[in-house]
Formats: sequence, C-alpha cells, structure tokens
Amino acid sequence: MDGLRVSSRRHEGWTVVEVSGELDVAIRNQLGHHLEEVIAAHTPARVVVDMSGLDFCDASGLSVLVAAHHAAKDRQGQLRLVCPQRRIRRLLQITELTDVMPVFDTVAQATAGAPATTPTTAQVAVPETG
Repeated sequence: MDGLRVSSRRHEGWTVVEVSGELDVAIRNQLGHHLEEVIAAHTPARVVVDMSGLDFCDASGLSVLVAAHHAAKDRQGQLRLVCPQRRIRRLLQITELTDVMPVFDTVAQATAGAPATTPTTAQVAVPETG
C-alpha cells in the first residue's frame, strides 16, 4: 500500500484538507487526528475534505469521515467532500453518505456553497398531483 498523505490549507473561510493515497484501517487514525485538530481550531468548523487524490477507501475510512461530520456539526459547522472519482463517489452513494454530507466535484464549488452534484433524497423532485 502507498500510505496516506494529508495536508491542510485555508480557502475562502474554509479549511481544505487534502487527502491522497490509500485510506484504510491501518492508517485511518492519521486522517482522524488531523481532522480532529482542524475542527477544534475553528468555530464554526467549516471543513472541506478534498479526496481528489484518494486511490482507495474502505469502511474504516468512511467512519472517520462520519465522525468528523458529527464533530463539525457540534462546532456549528459543516463537513463537505470533494470527490470527482466515480469509484469512490459510488462508495459514498452506496453507503448513503451522500445523504448526510454534500459532495462536490471541485474545491471551488465546495467552498462557494454551490449545490452538491450528488443527488440526495432532499433534492429529488416530487411530481405535483392534481
């Protein structure tokens, strides 16, 4: 395995956490600790996790994202994901995490507050009757 690389930067009032490599059970704590520090540093905690460079993610990696999502909400913030790769985005859809966390194609979209590109149940149009 190639390991995991994590870095952070500020952009448009958000902390962007760039993640690349492989996120699995053996190294999930590396991302978890980084996200904990970033979230604790700001209120509201506005965090974008840029997974553009992520090659692999297992269920333990997803659990780190869910924990960070809850921690950001506890600090009056939000966790947004950037995930242009179909394979990992599909994993987010199958596990229904796209219903919980907004997913964007680019960091610019995520920090601008553009609507997420992954449909959620709240975004599904219901036909009018009558």
